[in-house]
Order: sequence, then C-alpha cells, then structure tokens
Amino acid sequence: MKDKESSENQNIHSASFMNQLFVAKKYKELNQVALSNLEINPNDFDNLNALAVSYKLLGNIKKAEETFNLLLSLGCKNDYILSNAGNFYYDTGRIDYAKKCHEEAIKSNPNNLNSLNQLGLCFSNQGKDKEAIEFYKKSLSVNDKDVSTHINIANSYRNLGYHQEAANYYEFSEDPLARCQQLECFYLLGDKDLFNDKLSKFSELNKPHPLAATLSSHASIRYNQTDNFSFCNKPFEYIEKSNLFKSEDIDNNLILEFIDCFNKLKISKKQQSLLANGYQSSGNIFMIDQPPIQSLKKIIMEKIENYKKKYNDGSSTFLTQWPKRYTLYGWIIVIENGGNLSGHMHKEGWLSGSFYLERPEKKEKHDGDIIFSLHGSNYPQDKKFFPSKIVDIEKGDVVLFPSSLFHATIPFNSNKKRITLAFDIIPKT
Repeated sequence: MKDKESSENQNIHSASFMNQLFVAKKYKELNQVALSNLEINPNDFDNLNALAVSYKLLGNIKKAEETFNLLLSLGCKNDYILSNAGNFYYDTGRIDYAKKCHEEAIKSNPNNLNSLNQLGLCFSNQGKDKEAIEFYKKSLSVNDKDVSTHINIANSYRNLGYHQEAANYYEFSEDPLARCQQLECFYLLGDKDLFNDKLSKFSELNKPHPLAATLSSHASIRYNQTDNFSFCNKPFEYIEKSNLFKSEDIDNNLILEFIDCFNKLKISKKQQSLLANGYQSSGNIFMIDQPPIQSLKKIIMEKIENYKKKYNDGSSTFLTQWPKRYTLYGWIIVIENGGNLSGHMHKEGWLSGSFYLERPEKKEKHDGDIIFSLHGSNYPQDKKFFPSKIVDIEKGDVVLFPSSLFHATIPFNSNKKRITLAFDIIPKT
C-alpha cells in the first residue's frame, strides 16, 4: 500500500514539476524529464503528453506527431491531452483530425475552454462561421472574460459581414491586431468620424501595424485626407523579385520533391472566400518536418534576411522596427484554369512573400501574374483612383513585399495549375 501511495505521490510531483518547466518555457528540460519518466512507465499519459508538447515546441514535429498518435492509439480520454493533440493537428493542417480530438475532449469535459474555441476555429477554417459562433458562445458561457474567445467570435462575425457585431467583440481586446480589425470594421461601416478618431488614438500608441497602415492609406485617397500613419513609405518601391533558378539556389528537382511531399501529406483545404477555382492549404506548412519543406524554408529565410539588409536604410518604420523575433508561416495556394485570388493583404504579417512552384503559360500578356495595389476587394472605392503595379512572374521567382500592400492574381486560361508557396513573417510578442 505504501509503495502504491509513494508511486502516486511521485507521479503527482512529476506532473507538477513538468508543468513548472512548461510555464518557465524550459522545453528542453521538460523533454528530458518526460523521456526519463517514460523509462519507468512507458505508457503514462501525462508523460507522453509532456513529451509530445515539448517536441512540438522544440520544432521536432515528426516526433510530436508520433507521440500524439501513440496517445490516441492507447485510448487516452483525458480532455486536456486530447485538446493538446487537437491543437497540434490544427496547426499542422489536419483539420478533420483536430475536430475529432476536440469533440472527444468536450465529451469528456463540456467546459474545456480550449477545445470549444478550437472547434470554432475548425468550423471557421471550413467556411462555417455560423457553426463556429455557436461554439464560441458556449466558450463565453464558461468564461465570458476570455479575450481569445472574443477575438475569435469577432473574426467570424467579420467573415459573415456583420461588422458592427464584430467591432463590439473586438472591443474586449487591447491586442494591436484586434484593434486594427476593429478599425477595419468601422471603416467598412462607413463611419468616417469614428474611424478617424480610433485611427488617431491607435497612432498615439506608437505600435506600427500593416493593417492600420493599409486603412490609413486607403482612407487618405477615399476621403482626400492626410495619411499620418507611418509604416512603409512608397510601398511599391519595397517589392523585390528574384529567381532562385537563375541564382542557382535551387533546381527543379527540389520543387518536384516539395510538391510530391505536399501531396502525400494530405493537408486539409482551407475555405478561402476570395479564391476562385482553387484551394489553400490549412496550417503552417513550415511546421512539417520533411527535408524538401525544410530545405525551402532555409532558402526563404536567407532571402528574407538579405532583403532586410538590402532595404534597411533607416527611412521606413517597416524596417526600423523590424520584429526581433518572428515566426515564418507558410501555406500552399493552387489555382486552376480561369481562377484567381482577389485583392487582399496579410493582416497578421509584417513582410509577406510568394514562391512560384508552378506557373501556367501565358496566352494574354499578364495571365497569372500578380498585381499590387493600395485598394483591395470588399473595400469601398467611391470612384477614386488607387495606384497599382503588375509584377511579371516566372517559375522559380520569389517575390517579397510589405504586408500592408494589397495583392491579387490575374486570371489565366490554361490547363496547367498555378502553384504558389505563400508566406508571412509574423512578429512574436
């Protein structure tokens, strides 16, 4: 009996200690402790969970997936572990797997806040924002002060075109992106005075953000007013194109290996309302621990660093306040005959880019090219002129640009697919 009690106490202490390591962000130590504990009890759920989470946070996605898969095969029913597994599958683009994990977590614990939120995100990913809102409201019934839930429900209302409702929920957050998204709602509602008042107050915070810059630039043309929000002066001058074939950074074999690897992963398709006759992959493809993906990631990271060095002349907030820490987030966009991606900007990014894996032949001058603009889809134009710039692209091209710029693809007529690896650098707080 004493031995049993001693063992139980040891497990409790071990779980508590591992949680302390997690909170302290000592992920290497957490990984080592979990591995050591598993030598004694190979199938302990808490230790396997700690191991999987630490692998994920250390970037060993392959090991993380193996460990989460093992947990599920052992019949784990712990709601917080199932929730962690669901988060992992969502982040790596396996939305159906993520939904199953979160549904099982909620069966075990109907008040699991994370799984209620994540299920909402899964439905939103699939273009089902009405269903997503139902889960967010259940989450708010558990904790009506959870900021992330307010942001998530605001995003879904915005996706549905309910901008006033979205603005109300964004009010709960002081996060710069949420404040900028609220600004966007006021702008789309046509409330000029409220928009300008909120923009002025946001500017006083001295927190440069690409979405605020986009809105300020658009409003300056629409309302004939001064653009006082500094992010990237003359953004068209910061568009850079280079070809990896011509610089001999890669050859076609790497591209073929990358595409083959991507197809075998069977990543879920994300519902993208601005995308016609095509699809976008879910999750962050750069989290996938496969050689072709990581090889391209390394090349792109080098291009980003070279870009920063080249343009760092001290004249633009975009460069002078370049994030010290950031995540490279990537996804695949496949467009087929007659398709296109309408004008949009990347609200969470700082610098954005695209690498062209496949490019259909041109039958007209700019078939399948990319067009940059100060105006985007769903924004009011009011018969005003917004500058734009077309960039010709070839297979192997990498195009880098400030995330504040709207961009769109020009429709094309070809049986060959247009395959793009799109990416952002997202600042870490």
